Parts: sequence; structure tokens; C-alpha cells
Amino acid sequence: MHITNLLFDFGGVLVDLDRERSLRAFEKLGFDARPFLGDFGQQGIFSRLESGRATVAELCDAVRQMAGLPDMKDTDIVQAFEQFLVGIPAERLDCLLRLKRRYRLFLLSNTNPIHWRMAQESLFRYKGLGVTDFFEKAFLSFQIGIEKPAPGIYQAVAAAGLDPESTLFLDDSETNCEAARREGFHAHMAPQGGGWMAYFDENDDLCIS
Repeated sequence: MHITNLLFDFGGVLVDLDRERSLRAFEKLGFDARPFLGDFGQQGIFSRLESGRATVAELCDAVRQMAGLPDMKDTDIVQAFEQFLVGIPAERLDCLLRLKRRYRLFLLSNTNPIHWRMAQESLFRYKGLGVTDFFEKAFLSFQIGIEKPAPGIYQAVAAAGLDPESTLFLDDSETNCEAARREGFHAHMAPQGGGWMAYFDENDDLCIS
């Protein structure tokens, strides 16, 4: 395969996640978020936030109602959800910068306004750079209105001009990878913890088939 585009998942592939930390933060507020927060996707109101069908304000209202705590603050709810994202190690950011010299880099993520704001304001702030210095374009579920693994989100990527035959998608969910393959993309599982970096040799050549 001749790959010119690398399409990265965000959570679990680039940024480290800590679901339990976020669950504990919600528990301290008096809300059991366990039924809603998953390692590979969200449920209920959190899924609606990630597909653009709910706003952050609507999320906060829903959490207050489900918890039966009308005085719970928006800021506390948002901060508890922020705890899901840990950070991106410098070695991964350095690897992306190296790969950018050779490939076109893009993001495809099921994410939401809260976590994407973190990406813009802090997670990709590195060596004076920001998220737009790493990726040509970010395809985000809450903006597109579709979540992986629905076919439409991959079709939106192709419609934006990325040739599936020359694009490798790296995601930590085999379900999402399989869905991408059905739309003509090359896709490979990217283990959490930055294991995807081993897919490139010292010359940044792709060393997986």
C-alpha cells in the first residue's frame, strides 16, 4: 500500500485516558457516570454531546436532573468530564512532528466541545505550537453530527478529499477500524500507550502491511 495520509484517532491513541479518574470526580459531585462513560464510546446524554445533538449546557442540565442535585454547578460537571483526559506525552508529539515531514496528518475522533477545547488550549500546546500545527484538518463527531463507527463519518472524510486508498486510519477500537475498511480505508489497531509509534521505522517508513 502507498500511504500519503495518516488519520489518527484522538482519545486513547494520542491522548492518554483515565475513565476511572473521571468517574471518581463525578462520584464526588453525587452523580454515577459509570453507565454513560465507556473506554471506546459514550452513552446517553454524553453520546448526544459527542454527536452534536446536545450542548454542554444541556449535558449539565441532564446530569443535575439525573443526580437530583439542582445546585450542582456547570463548572464542576465540566471539570469532572475533563478528568477523562490525562495528557499527551512529548514523545508522541515529537513523533507526529517527524511524521508530518513525510505524510499529511489528520484527526478523526468521537469527541465533544469540552475535550476538544482542552486539545486546543493545552494538550497540543508544545514548543510554541498548537493543534493546527500538527494536523491539516480535524474531523470531529460533534461537528460532523455522526459518531464512529457509523459509515457516514468515514464518508465525510473521503468527501473532504482524502483518498481512502492512500489513507491509513489508526484507532484503538477494532470495530472502528473495521468500519473504516468497509469504506475503503486502510486501518490498523493502535494500542493505547503510544504503541502505534512502533509502526514506523527510524526513517519514518511505515513498517506494517
